[in-house]
Amino acid sequence: MSSMVKWGGIAGLAAAALLIVSAILNQMSPGPAGSNLYLDVVVLAAYIAVIVAVLGIHALHSGRPRYGRLGTTGTVLTIAGYAIIAVMTVISMVQGQRSLLPIRLTGAGLVLVGSALLGVIIILARLLPWWCGVLLIVTFPLGHFANALFSSTENLLMALLWGSVGVALLIRRQEVDEPVLTQPARTG
Repeated sequence: MSSMVKWGGIAGLAAAALLIVSAILNQMSPGPAGSNLYLDVVVLAAYIAVIVAVLGIHALHSGRPRYGRLGTTGTVLTIAGYAIIAVMTVISMVQGQRSLLPIRLTGAGLVLVGSALLGVIIILARLLPWWCGVLLIVTFPLGHFANALFSSTENLLMALLWGSVGVALLIRRQEVDEPVLTQPARTG
């Protein structure tokens, strides 16, 4: 359990860094979306890192009474959504254009619902800070609408989310790994 939580934390930080790089590349890209191979590769790597971070959240919470089926459902939906978007990114890289928009939107819908469920469970379970749950709930929809103001806002907000989750997982893993101090047995 502890090693998956650790890898989830590292992946969350990696996802945050990759999403920041993707925001920079997006601003530097002169062409339409999907025309910058470097940007697509960075975004794809970020989505894979996010999936590992979600698995870290799941490893930390699984077996806890407040996590249950709802938490598992949130995890599965979130991972499925990011996996669909990642596969669509690969297809777009091969074809050189954005394609299969309805499938990409299905992935986005799964991320939206899964992240909301996972966020609620994080708030209820109290193993990670409450604001990690709130960020999971609001980041994806807020980022979508904020992109109208600045084209890379969604990536920057998601970097904040996954960086925060990554740090929280690493801190929580250290707490779990610390040995429990016990009092010595009394003699005589």
